[in-house]
Amino acid sequence: MIRFVIPAFNERENIGPLMADLAPRADALGARIIFVDDGSTDGTYEAIQEHRDGLHLAVVRHAVNLGLGTAINSGLRAALGEAHDDDAIVMLEADNTSDLDDLPRMMALYAEGYDMVLASVYAPGGRIIGVAPWRLAASKSVSNTFRLIGGLREIHTLSSLYRVYRAGTLRRAAETYGWLLVREPGFAANVELLLKLYNAGATVAEVPTVNDWSRRRGASKMHLKPTIAAYGRLVAAHLVGRIQPPPMSPLRNPEPVLSLTAQVQDRVESRSSPL
Repeated sequence: MIRFVIPAFNERENIGPLMADLAPRADALGARIIFVDDGSTDGTYEAIQEHRDGLHLAVVRHAVNLGLGTAINSGLRAALGEAHDDDAIVMLEADNTSDLDDLPRMMALYAEGYDMVLASVYAPGGRIIGVAPWRLAASKSVSNTFRLIGGLREIHTLSSLYRVYRAGTLRRAAETYGWLLVREPGFAANVELLLKLYNAGATVAEVPTVNDWSRRRGASKMHLKPTIAAYGRLVAAHLVGRIQPPPMSPLRNPEPVLSLTAQVQDRVESRSSPL
């Protein structure tokens, strides 16, 4: 089964166009949709409810805005609470910039056995439309830095949100790293999670994608200074070995481990935030 996980913060204007594209695809696939409303104050939750149209859809709500990384953590935990190990968890942008036409190619690679499939704007054939030059340069710098220090030279884009994950791989990561699968609360969480899984032996593939910012409405939620500081913390954590799992861990050992999914589901249902 496929589960779409979509973190959203003040994306009311984008929910309608996103659901117009996603809903028929999710319905045809028999997929589950899990939104994480990260403390929105603009009516994002109400917009999601207006466009659910009988879909297999749930919303995890944070009472206040906790950041993209925390929303990713909440969404993945909710998905893992009901997923089987071979189920696919697809993370999407809420601002309608993820190109869903790429999904069949991503799922084909997933079916070949890859643990993660990334939509890559910097892979040959990929590109970004409508992004300020400084933001594009900053994004490339982040990817190139972690490609170098993380040993991911064959992967072109490390900071993307649009990905397909194998649920079993994420579950073993959750067993290793604890409740906070990602610790960075902001945009650096995407790189953090990729490094954790890759360093533990997860197989990674990428599909070139076109990220068209002209399709999105509203302002970007990324703030430059906190994001730079977060990537600095992540570099330091990686260099001192805090990103790698310990030698004896569920990620190092693929044997079955005691499941925490019931506990995870209870926490998701009983709390508005994982913190």
